[in-house]
Amino acid sequence: MCTTRLAVFRALRSVSLLAMLTIGALYSIHGDVSRPHGNPMVYAIAMSWLIAITVALPTSIIFRVNPTLLPLAGWEKDGEIYDRASIRAFRWLLLQSPLGWINGNLHLRSRSDWNRLLTEMNGSEAVHWITCFLASILGVSYLVEGHGVYGYVILLVRIPFDLYPVMLLRRNRGRVCRLLHRQRGRLVPGTP
Repeated sequence: MCTTRLAVFRALRSVSLLAMLTIGALYSIHGDVSRPHGNPMVYAIAMSWLIAITVALPTSIIFRVNPTLLPLAGWEKDGEIYDRASIRAFRWLLLQSPLGWINGNLHLRSRSDWNRLLTEMNGSEAVHWITCFLASILGVSYLVEGHGVYGYVILLVRIPFDLYPVMLLRRNRGRVCRLLHRQRGRLVPGTP
């Protein structure tokens, strides 16, 4: 009963945060996504959020169905490449702020829930990769069209909004895969 309540609470918290961020993003750009305007940082963050929320559902479904689409490379499995102070600081920020509430499914519900967690992480990583790609195209198009400040800011926002989350997700996927490999004595689906 308590686990069900916690799951419902996390789901409601996630949906509420997603709705507030989406409404805030639309409000901050006055509903006009066709041309850059206003504060470049606010515009870049708002557009990044709107692209991510548009991409999230279809992408996460595709990558949940086939978890082998984003396998970990051999050199990533030990996690040493991602064991940096900046990744640990980003992890701390997510755990200590409401940003960690965005995806309420990235929590382990029980000791037998590892495969679901790996699937969720895979879907979340795909969302960040595709958002990074689409927002980078938008940033480059603004640079080409003569809106340099907007283009550069959109490209710079990719680092904390997409690249750091991808690195943290890959670090955590490697940790979960190593743990499962030790527990089961075999490789986990979705890893090379």
